[in-house]
Amino acid sequence: MGSGRLTGKAVSIVRILVCRNSSSAHRIYIETVLSKSGIVEYQGYSSKQQTSDLKEPVILWWTPFTGEKGRLKKCGNYLCYFTEDRNFHHHPLTKAFVFYGSKLDLFDLPLPRNGPSLDWSLLHEESPKNVPALSHEALLSLFNYSSTFSRYSHVPLTLQYLYSLESLIEAKYFVPTHVKNQLLSELSPVVYIQSGCNTPSQRDAYVEELMKYIPVDSYGACLQNKKLPENLLYPSDGTDSDEFLHFISRYKFVLAFENAVCEDYISEKLWRPLADWLPNPDSAILISEFESPKKLAHFLKELNNDTPRYESYLGHKLNSATLKITNKKLLSALSSRSKENIDWGVNVEQFECYICHRVHIRMKGDIELTVLNESHYSCPSPSSHDKDFKMGDLWSQMWNVGRCEARVVNNFINQNKTAYTSQEFTEALKTLLKGGDC
Repeated sequence: MGSGRLTGKAVSIVRILVCRNSSSAHRIYIETVLSKSGIVEYQGYSSKQQTSDLKEPVILWWTPFTGEKGRLKKCGNYLCYFTEDRNFHHHPLTKAFVFYGSKLDLFDLPLPRNGPSLDWSLLHEESPKNVPALSHEALLSLFNYSSTFSRYSHVPLTLQYLYSLESLIEAKYFVPTHVKNQLLSELSPVVYIQSGCNTPSQRDAYVEELMKYIPVDSYGACLQNKKLPENLLYPSDGTDSDEFLHFISRYKFVLAFENAVCEDYISEKLWRPLADWLPNPDSAILISEFESPKKLAHFLKELNNDTPRYESYLGHKLNSATLKITNKKLLSALSSRSKENIDWGVNVEQFECYICHRVHIRMKGDIELTVLNESHYSCPSPSSHDKDFKMGDLWSQMWNVGRCEARVVNNFINQNKTAYTSQEFTEALKTLLKGGDC
């Protein structure tokens, strides 16, 4: 919902979901971070000219992301030198390139690919609509390691916005059902807050149809029929502010749609849009189980008028302590995650260390190079949540063009090209599109 992190603090609503120590004279500092887990240690150089004594493998962020000019990082027993300095492109110690998905430029890749001698790694937590070509195996297969929203990623970010089990069961924002029922005299039973309109998932079209059959209070830029209170227009913490969460917790149902329908894509709007990770089997209403917005509206009206049945969806708030969360997969995933891992910066650190480990092991010849497949993204052609709604051509066309773009890049790399121009790319793309060979 919006761009804030509503998901970090669970409110009492029924969610409606869519599916450094060295002897080298050149190193000038040592900084240890995450000291409790002992994961990372940094050692820095005073300048890139003073790295002549560098012996560790170099991992180059090809797409600027960390702002790192260059420093050593100790990951367990391994050292790697991380940098964004492209002067290391052809350095003999460079063993891996890292790309941030949203900044991936298909015209600007470290070519030639050099086969198995260099690892390519992909970090991407955002919506796949940003780079349609990444939805396709022809492009994904050029990468060896991933950290994405997919549970099948090497360093999954699936639960990155679920801070803890406590955030699901806490009662800070809980509003008893009888109070919510009283508020129905001034509020609709359903609330919808979105600022990103016209999305691949066609969420606005679905909600617009739903509004014909049940009252929905819509705030934000999309389908707005009510204005947020002035103090909530620009809260300091966005949609993660206490004021905002208290505001929406008065509603009985909140619509939570992602902007794209992928198996594991979860933005800050909702910590989990799939049944696999719900606290309990009935912790949410999945709209994929309803044939149309009209049938969903009918179901919501029934729940709205049946307090015991409505409260059966709030077990994570109302049940006894041992029954608040019964999903063993969720319990296991969170219990194995260190407290530091909820921080986005730490997720990046972990992925860097994962790459560092793999590079060292591969240098010893102990493992074969892995190749990504579509499971690391799982983003099929855009479709609407309403089975009777006809998709517009735009998003489907973008997805299909992305498939051809992926093929072009794959073909160029397999041809061992050292570079290609945007004109070459465009001509090859036109040929594929014209022949329908994607």
